[in-house]
Amino acid sequence: MSAKEIYLVKLITFTTIKEFLRYRKTIDSKKLSLVPTMGNIHEGHKSLIDTAKKESDLVIVSLFVNPIQFTSMDEYKSYPSTLHRDKEILAKQGVDILFCPKKEEIFPKEFNTSIVIDKFISILEGSFRPGHMEGVATIVTKLFNIINPDIAIFGEKDFQQLTLIKSLCKDLNFPIKIISSKTVRDSNGLALSSRNNFLSRDEKFQAHEIYKSLRFGYEQVIKGEKIAKNIVSLIETRLANFELIRVEYVSVRDPNTFEELKIIHEDFIILIAVLVGNIRLIDNIKFAQKV
Repeated sequence: MSAKEIYLVKLITFTTIKEFLRYRKTIDSKKLSLVPTMGNIHEGHKSLIDTAKKESDLVIVSLFVNPIQFTSMDEYKSYPSTLHRDKEILAKQGVDILFCPKKEEIFPKEFNTSIVIDKFISILEGSFRPGHMEGVATIVTKLFNIINPDIAIFGEKDFQQLTLIKSLCKDLNFPIKIISSKTVRDSNGLALSSRNNFLSRDEKFQAHEIYKSLRFGYEQVIKGEKIAKNIVSLIETRLANFELIRVEYVSVRDPNTFEELKIIHEDFIILIAVLVGNIRLIDNIKFAQKV
C-alpha cells in the first residue's frame, strides 16, 4: 500500500446524513471541530485545519458547494470541483472525517426553510450578492445541526460572514465556540481564494494592489486620519489607477459590532470588494483589540 493510500484509508468519508449521524454517536465523548469548505482546498484551508487540530480531538471538514449562496446558476456551475484532489490533501493534512454530501442530501425538493439575519442581508455582501447571506446562514445552520461540533473554524477573509455566524450562534443558542483564523496571503499580499485560479496573469498582477491599497488606507488611519469617508476615498482613488480593477465597495466598520463608522476612534476594519476583470474578490484589514 502506498503512502497516499494509507493517508486515504485514515480519512473517514461520509456522503449521507444518516451514515454520519450513526457514526457521530460513537464519538460523542470526543471534542470535535468543524472546518466548513466548498472544496478546491488551498493553503488558506490548510491553515484553518491546523487551527482545528490544535483545538480538538477530531477534525471534520465539510465539503459542500452550496447552491443557495450563489447569485446565479452559472456562478454555481462554474465553481471548480476537485473532490479527488481535495481528499488527498485533507488526508495528508491529518483530517479525521470528511462530510461531502450531494446537493439533494442537503436540499431535497421539499426544502422550504431559509435563515435570515436582518442586519446582514442588505449591506456590503448582502447588497451586492442578493440571497448570499441567507444562503450562508442556512447552510451553516444545517451543518451545525447535523454535525453538532464543539468548535467551528472560519477564516477572517470573509469578515462579514464570520460576524454573521457569531451572531447566528448567539441568537439561536448554538453551544459552539467560533474561532477565527487569520487570512493567508501569497508572497505579494493577495488573499488566497479559489477564485484566484480564474485570474489571468495580468489580472493577478493587478489584484495584488487590493491589499496594498488596504494597507495604504490603514497607514493613513495610524498616521492620524480619523474621518472614515476620507479613508474610503483614498483607497478608491488609488485603485482607480488600475484599469482591470473595478471597486464595488470600500467600508470602514467597527469589527466588534459591524456598525459603519463615520469617525474612527479605536478598533476598525476596512472591508473591500472588487472585480478584477470578471472575477470578484474580497479582502479586509483590521485593527482591533477585542476581536
